[in-house]
Amino acid sequence: EDGVPNESEPLSPRNNQDIFRDETEGGNDDDESLEGYDLTLQELLYSTSSFYAIVVPVTITMILSSLAVVYVNNEQTLNDGAESMAAAYQFFDVYNGSYGTFQAIMLSLLNGLIIVSAIGLMTFVIVALYKYNCMCCLIGYMMFASTSLLGFLGGHLWWVAIQIYNLPVDKLTFFLFLWNFATVGVLSIFYGKGIPKYIGQGYLVCTSVILAWHLSYFDDVMAWTLLFMLALYDLCAVLTPCGPLKALVNLMSRDDAPEMPGLLYEADLPPEARRPGG
Repeated sequence: EDGVPNESEPLSPRNNQDIFRDETEGGNDDDESLEGYDLTLQELLYSTSSFYAIVVPVTITMILSSLAVVYVNNEQTLNDGAESMAAAYQFFDVYNGSYGTFQAIMLSLLNGLIIVSAIGLMTFVIVALYKYNCMCCLIGYMMFASTSLLGFLGGHLWWVAIQIYNLPVDKLTFFLFLWNFATVGVLSIFYGKGIPKYIGQGYLVCTSVILAWHLSYFDDVMAWTLLFMLALYDLCAVLTPCGPLKALVNLMSRDDAPEMPGLLYEADLPPEARRPGG
């Protein structure tokens, strides 16, 4: 037939070129497939390493928070804490009020909406300060907040532990420990030079544990409704185009973005885990 060379006749130069072209094109296809396969492995390694780097501190934080809530509390401290949290953070006093189940849930949702609105407003203020490079005000506020949380709230947690377990601690040791704990924490989070990175990461975990321990003093209805409202706020803040957390991450991802320690937990990846395309 036409176009099919006879076995008895020699191959012409044109036929040789066609065969060579076919082999070359086939080899290019194999190289492209292998290149895509290597890229897939790199993406898999990077994703797995990133997931592991985030899961470990989150798991440690959840375990320590659960242990603190269970073992650094008793019935009296829980009742006292619920009353103080209701007086400080609840516009509608659901804890001391005689409401039905439905009314208590609705009022707790309103209380949660007020708290989440305040958090959202403060987040927008932080984003505005960061966007317009007001770093002195922003870092000063963050340092003050971290010092208060580690010193006062952390001191409250330690004081409750001393009272429950009758630990022999004098006042001088108590205040010296709080001073050193808060000072080293602020320096490791916001300064970091000469301090191992894992110390700053450990203080960020301690910050989350202390805050979770205090939030556990909300009554059951208020705690679950606040958790529900915070989950909705996180989804909106991260996923929506106008979300403050999404805007903050985008601003911090720029090449010329100023450093802002204390806002995000920086996880370490192994050297072989490289960003695909980087």
